[in-house]
Amino acid sequence: MNLLKKPVVNVLFIGLISTFYSFVFIFTADHIEFLRMLSHQQTLNVLFWNAWSSFIKSGNMRFIGYLIIVLTSIIIVFIFIKRRKKYDEYQVSVLSKSLIVSGIISILMIPFIMILVLSDPNYAIETLFFLASLQWICLLVSYLIYVIRF
Repeated sequence: MNLLKKPVVNVLFIGLISTFYSFVFIFTADHIEFLRMLSHQQTLNVLFWNAWSSFIKSGNMRFIGYLIIVLTSIIIVFIFIKRRKKYDEYQVSVLSKSLIVSGIISILMIPFIMILVLSDPNYAIETLFFLASLQWICLLVSYLIYVIRF
């Protein structure tokens, strides 16, 4: 937990993972091979998944990638403005608990993804993109609240 005391380590972690997610979301937004793998719209009787599939097929995942870049940039700016010194024990405790909760949610997502994919493999890509974007954006928002608050 000594690494969490250094704000630069947090910036590197958030920055690297956000770069990966934003690259995947922006790169696949208009990629022709990727769009062929998506399910056809209106094949389910669930309005949410049909709308989400249309959202992805329209190439709008790039906006989620841009949102990730903006949130990460705001976090980095706040860290460099507010933190020149190491975090104290209380701040490290709060940060480590939030990272542990995020890790547990990520681990619990794996069986949930498997159940969703096995129940309807046609919507595997949509399911994976939804859960990945939801998980990472929630982590970024919670980390932004942490950075602003402390």
